[in-house]
Amino acid sequence: MIFVGILRGLNDRCFRRVTSGLSARESQRGRLSKTPKRFLLLLELLGAFIAAPSLLYFWAPVPLLPVLLVFAAACGLVLTRDPAFDRANLWRPSALAQGARAMLIRFAICAAVLFAIVCLSAPGLLFALPRQRPVLWLLIVLLYPLLSVYPQELIYRAYFLHRYRMLFPKRWLLLALNVLLFGYVHIIFHNWIAVILSVAGGTAFVITYERSRSTLLVSIEHSLFGCLLFTIGLGRFFYTGHFLR
Repeated sequence: MIFVGILRGLNDRCFRRVTSGLSARESQRGRLSKTPKRFLLLLELLGAFIAAPSLLYFWAPVPLLPVLLVFAAACGLVLTRDPAFDRANLWRPSALAQGARAMLIRFAICAAVLFAIVCLSAPGLLFALPRQRPVLWLLIVLLYPLLSVYPQELIYRAYFLHRYRMLFPKRWLLLALNVLLFGYVHIIFHNWIAVILSVAGGTAFVITYERSRSTLLVSIEHSLFGCLLFTIGLGRFFYTGHFLR
């Protein structure tokens, strides 16, 4: 009986060692299997969000609207085929009731600040577009949210924050990079004002999306700020002649 007990104890210890060794190897194998995927995702991020804007900067003028729409369509296709992505994030109208008030308060404060800046620094720009080219201004107000804003938010919020989340163990790093790269893409307009304003706007947009998970809500906010800029005279910094931000 004592001998049998010793053998049973040895068998249990051997079993635990084998299973723990298998678990360690499976865990290591899982980490290794994710390494190529992480590397490819990193290459994709660098190519799509750093290399591509850099090329557009040097090759301008380029008809950028078709580029934006094709890229947004590709991102949307990837998201809808990803089972881990919640498709409700592409719309989620229920977020309007919860986030609209904070968004409008933030917009009102920022609008007052921007209005004051234009009045004090460049009063000649104030309402220049609606005064001088009212038809173009109206087209921008009507078409800009659909053709430009929603595609941008689909790419930079819905796609970016979902697609590259595994590359950043800390969420704030992902969000910070999103803001910086959103500002960086605006180098295509060849002025630093567009970049700075886009970093500021991108900060508000990523906060809104992070809280609401609604591409619709963040697109409404983006549209409000964009139309404001074109109305008070700052839209000229987001215009190439081919593409309206």
